[in-house]
Amino acid sequence: MAQDRLLVRLNTQGGEELRLWLTRSMMKKLLGHLLNASGALDTAPGALESHDGSSSAALAQFKKQEALQQADFKTPFKASASALPIGAEPLLATTVHISPLAAGSLRLGFEDKSDASNAPRGFEVTLDAPLLHGFMHLLDLALKEADWGLALSPAAKALDAQALDALVSAEPPRYLN
Repeated sequence: MAQDRLLVRLNTQGGEELRLWLTRSMMKKLLGHLLNASGALDTAPGALESHDGSSSAALAQFKKQEALQQADFKTPFKASASALPIGAEPLLATTVHISPLAAGSLRLGFEDKSDASNAPRGFEVTLDAPLLHGFMHLLDLALKEADWGLALSPAAKALDAQALDALVSAEPPRYLN
């Protein structure tokens, strides 16, 4: 049976692995909230200071790009976890809580309330701005690969629309021979 889900696997600093299913429906609901929360985190008072009059949105975009350039996307995921605190079966995220923290980080809480006969399972992770940008970048790549018609970054949507417009209006190729 084909299932419309992304598998997210997170390694903790303690060597544990947390596994999470994100459905297309959940991602569709979550995207705007993640963008708003990350934007609020980047533009929080004291997070960015501009002495040249640059807009906070431009500075936030610069901070995001800087975080992505410094991120390590080349090191393979460590699949050998010392423990699986929520079990081997990934948690199916039916509820997500997003809470900004005073320290300039974001707490994401994932819960599975799909089985009414059992107590809900869940976990929380705290991501600072660079980790959050890396996580969102990986989600964006996964969304493109899943071909769900969803994109995390508004800029990606605009670029896709521009590329489609250019393709539609392009002249057919001319062959010389």
